[in-house]
Amino acid sequence: MKKTVHKYITELAPESKYRLTIHFADEVEEFSFLLGQTITTLQNYNKSNVLTPDKTPKSEAYNIMLKGTNALMAGFELVTGGYLWEPPILFRNALEGFASAWDIVHNPKRFELWEKEKKFNSTDSISNLKKAIEPVGQMYGFLSNMYTHLSPINATPPLIESDGVPRPQFFGQIPVGKENIRVGEVYFALMVAYICLQLTELTFHQYSSELETIQKIPGKDFVKVKVSDRHRKFVNAAMKHFQSMVDDPNSFI
Repeated sequence: MKKTVHKYITELAPESKYRLTIHFADEVEEFSFLLGQTITTLQNYNKSNVLTPDKTPKSEAYNIMLKGTNALMAGFELVTGGYLWEPPILFRNALEGFASAWDIVHNPKRFELWEKEKKFNSTDSISNLKKAIEPVGQMYGFLSNMYTHLSPINATPPLIESDGVPRPQFFGQIPVGKENIRVGEVYFALMVAYICLQLTELTFHQYSSELETIQKIPGKDFVKVKVSDRHRKFVNAAMKHFQSMVDDPNSFI
């Protein structure tokens, strides 16, 4: 078994990941764009603001969101690595982080709690956010209940059909021709990455050269969310897959 695990790490995993990346080429490009825009906006903020020892809502939001980009990338790498149960745990973590960052910038009382450290509850940020972006509440709940918290419905290992027989999937290896079984996780990644970019733009829109998920209201200091033509097909597909998973979780196990 030791040799089998070593072969997976050195040979089978890179080959399987390559096939999934090629199979989902458009989705990989979209994820790269979303995460790239998020990082660029955060970097623009950092370049325009001299670091000081004093914490501010935006300086803390910057740190939280920058950390969250690694969670997003790590989750997506696990998706293209063929994993089923593990990626959404990281997506939940990223979503909670970006929500908290947005929350402490837009709600002064929440920043006061943040400064008190032990008083701050990040799940309350999700509750605040879902009032502004409705799908967030249902999505976060699904990620928590289906993937993070153990229950009878998620206690089984991932299965892949081979010769008409469901067999356990070891690690992330996907057999040739079965790449599309991870389509649900791929679109989960896109949906969470899109929301995280939206929260970044809502928080740091002054530092974005081109807004992708929000637009400014002429003559006012307010912005509103939008879905551009570039992202619409991915957002629509992601929402469709998400709703299917909510309606019948067993169909994606």
